[in-house]
Amino acid sequence: MPKVIVNEESCVGCGTCVDNCPAGVYELKDGKAVPVNEDACIGCRLCESQCPQGAITIED
Repeated sequence: MPKVIVNEESCVGCGTCVDNCPAGVYELKDGKAVPVNEDACIGCRLCESQCPQGAITIED
């Protein structure tokens, strides 16, 4: 199962990951992206490639 890592210092809460994740893994909480449904991650890495801040890493 992929592991979702969000660098809170880099995340600006733009919501790109929320908008691009086909599995609904993310929500914005307190102005930051939070993986609230990490078990649903399909490992497509869209969030990782689309994050303008490079704040998301997906590990296999």
